Amino acid sequence: MTNRYVLVTGGVLLGLAHAGPAAGQGQAPPDYSAYPCLSYTLDCGKIATRKPQAKTLDGTLNGNADKGRQLAQARDKGNCLACHVMKGGSQPGTLGPDLGHYGSAGRSDAQTYMAVYDMRTRNPVTLMPPFGTNEILSDLDIRDIVAFLQASR
Repeated sequence: MTNRYVLVTGGVLLGLAHAGPAAGQGQAPPDYSAYPCLSYTLDCGKIATRKPQAKTLDGTLNGNADKGRQLAQARDKGNCLACHVMKGGSQPGTLGPDLGHYGSAGRSDAQTYMAVYDMRTRNPVTLMPPFGTNEILSDLDIRDIVAFLQASR
């Protein structure tokens, strides 16, 4: 058995996984394309990625920008810094666009909400994880992150 790195949908390094038995021995599906990671032991290897879902922002945003900053920078939640430069963040990634001045770009709350919820509805080949569709973030979490992004000028 060997160890290997596991990448989840979105290109984020999740950790080490044990290489288990070969496909066809009952533990691994023969086609991994529907799964967020290639792990026999981590939960992400047992649950298929859900199909893209478009969700619109209901009502006014009412998000908290301070909570949104905390969520966006938390490794166990948004982890936006893994791919993006963001205000107040340290050691940002460079895979995604710079979000440091996102609020100056003129995007609406609804457009931003939909992008965070599931960017695959706008770009089917995005590397951004479907935070809402896969229930990584709650509706309130996404609203808070949108408020943070819109306040970044």
